[in-house]
Amino acid sequence: MNRAQLAMAYQACEVVDLARAALSLEDPAEAADQASRVLAAAQELVAAANRLAEPSAPTDPLQLFAYENPEEAADDLADWVRRNPADGCGTS
Repeated sequence: MNRAQLAMAYQACEVVDLARAALSLEDPAEAADQASRVLAAAQELVAAANRLAEPSAPTDPLQLFAYENPEEAADDLADWVRRNPADGCGTS
């Protein structure tokens, strides 16, 4: 996995975590705020995916960490995958 892919994977985990947090919200204002955070993170994910064609350094701090610290980012991603089984959050 190259640095651009790591940054994209790191961002994808952020999208999932934010979306999961929205599942338990009952207050409409909180839900709307959280949905806005999910959307912003998803837009960053699209930007990260677009950088796969031209692997330039990201400007988003989360992705930049993954880009500049690939070994630690890979370890973090492996830990995230272990904590988040694929059968969660409505997937099959």
